[in-house]
Amino acid sequence: MTGPLHLGADIGGTKIEGVLVAADGTVLAHHRVPTPAREGRDAVLGALLTLLAELRGHAPAGLPVVGVGLGTHGVVSHHDGVVTLASGALPGWTGTPLRRAVEEELGLPVVVDNDVNVLAYAEMAFGAGQGHQDLLFVTVGTGVGGAVITDGRLLRGEHGSGGELGHAPVAAAAGLPCSCGAEGHLDAVASGTAIARAYTAAGGAELSTSQIARRAAEGDPRAQTALAVAGSALGEAVGGLVSVLDPALVVIGGGVASCGDHWWEPLRRGVRAAALPLLRDVPLRRPRLTRAAAARGAAALAARTLLPPSSRQAPATPRAPARPEAAESPGTAEA
Repeated sequence: MTGPLHLGADIGGTKIEGVLVAADGTVLAHHRVPTPAREGRDAVLGALLTLLAELRGHAPAGLPVVGVGLGTHGVVSHHDGVVTLASGALPGWTGTPLRRAVEEELGLPVVVDNDVNVLAYAEMAFGAGQGHQDLLFVTVGTGVGGAVITDGRLLRGEHGSGGELGHAPVAAAAGLPCSCGAEGHLDAVASGTAIARAYTAAGGAELSTSQIARRAAEGDPRAQTALAVAGSALGEAVGGLVSVLDPALVVIGGGVASCGDHWWEPLRRGVRAAALPLLRDVPLRRPRLTRAAAARGAAALAARTLLPPSSRQAPATPRAPARPEAAESPGTAEA
């Protein structure tokens, strides 16, 4: 085994998972600890730093750890590694200077991104998207999340919310309140929460999406309708993005993706109806990775985007333009 090593970690509301990864992507060590979310930000940072230090200690002699990749719950400002918005799953996490905290403790360069983004990156590097540089990643669970990779690079956007598919407007969600406070977004009709709500509203019992899926397989028309409406709405949104982005494939995961053909068939039809004719047959695949996928994706992102400490140089001081008028003017598994 040769080459530098990287650390990767995924910080969620219930667990922090980390890996030590070799240059060829081999996982050399893997740790998981509960997230002390209710104890506040400092406790979560402490648990993360302890886990990373332990993983670093597993590095074979002579192989340096040269960088760290972090995936975290919440919206991330990729430029400075600050969590700009997090939900109640991690109280006090909003505003956390995650990159600075880890760099100061470990003395290594750090890249920070959203957890769905690093999941998508893992699938491109090691999973269902391996060999491709353009993919759309969708995860459907309690909510709807997404990530876009174009030419091998994550699309993050100006504020770090690039790829947030759950807040795309769709006709089936018209008038329905979204978790973000607006109305008519995909999350309000296609998420697992929305499926359960629709089933109950139609006269069904309060059930989980997996239970609703079983009811649908047994012939319950209310369950079948709830899954079909959600799958069709997701297909409409995915098909529109396929037309815009022209990905090589779409990887669709999350708990709802296990709901069977009563969800998948409307999804496929929705994609075909919304996508350009040339792109209607874009492959729709399930994720291939399971164990520590987000942490592995974070480590891969670090390996491919960070320079080791010995290679980093202080940025050059920009020179002012010679004349004020010379400055640039502001512009106006396949399912």
